[in-house]
Amino acid sequence: GSSQPNPHDPSIVHDKYWAQRKRLFKKFDDGIQLDAEGWYSVTPEVVADHVATRFADAAEQLAICSPGTNPRCAKGGDKSKRAKSLVILDAFCGCGGNAIAFAKLPHSVVSLVVCIDVDRTKLRKAAHNASIYNIPPNRIVFVEANSVAVMERCYRDGTLVMDPPPRTAAALSKYPPREIYDDFTIGGVDLLAEYAKHIDAIFMDPPWGGIDYGAMGKDGYDLARDMKIRGCERGCVGFPPTKEVNGVRLLKIAAAATSTRFVVYDLPRNTNKRSLAEAALEAGYEGNSKLEEHYLNGRLKTVTAYFGQDFRHLLDLKKT
Repeated sequence: GSSQPNPHDPSIVHDKYWAQRKRLFKKFDDGIQLDAEGWYSVTPEVVADHVATRFADAAEQLAICSPGTNPRCAKGGDKSKRAKSLVILDAFCGCGGNAIAFAKLPHSVVSLVVCIDVDRTKLRKAAHNASIYNIPPNRIVFVEANSVAVMERCYRDGTLVMDPPPRTAAALSKYPPREIYDDFTIGGVDLLAEYAKHIDAIFMDPPWGGIDYGAMGKDGYDLARDMKIRGCERGCVGFPPTKEVNGVRLLKIAAAATSTRFVVYDLPRNTNKRSLAEAALEAGYEGNSKLEEHYLNGRLKTVTAYFGQDFRHLLDLKKT
């Protein structure tokens, strides 16, 4: 029950995170697995489910307004066009909280979730957790790779531009080994040519710099200054070396990788809104974006920024 004492070393899993475990995953007691970082970084299930519904809401508009579709798009769209099932890239999968929420959506909304993480142990935990939620194994593929390199080098305008590796033992041996874990496929970037030749949207919940992100300066968490995402400094399989990127550059890379420019960016609650606006402009977004604040038990937990849609309909623009 909720009063069960914390079985972990409190220096690794703080008592407050243990007490909130069923907010993180409602099925926690069924055998959910988290690592030390996952305890403080996984998205609570109710928030993950909410964000997933925003992808469902977006699917029809994204299909109507995809490049090359009916030119009436800008004037309200061709409503007869059937919404396309989305392929979502979850760029920083971790232990799978958001990926599971996306995969719980109907197949007609989301056909595949491509989960990227540099840490195979996290991917295995995510696969295990997905199995607890009875996610069909063909709905998620897990790729052990650097997410910055994947977005920057593998995809352009939603299309896979990386040449698939030759199907020889010598070539494939250079990539992380492929395995079936709790019925889910885990492997390297060579999986992309088989499973994800295109992506429609990107979700990013990048590392914010540990649990002290809230202690940033009086101006809050600045995406250019405070977010540092590792590249492949010494090169990684299939890629030339890539440098560390900040949160501004990360959004620009993600926007260029998708066909729809629909990018959802999970951020600290104290994110500096001006730095977010500057990141959006740098990434080529014009018009408007949407920022949602997520409260649990009356406390602001995180914010989620949505880019690539027109959100003016949410405003009360009655003429006075």
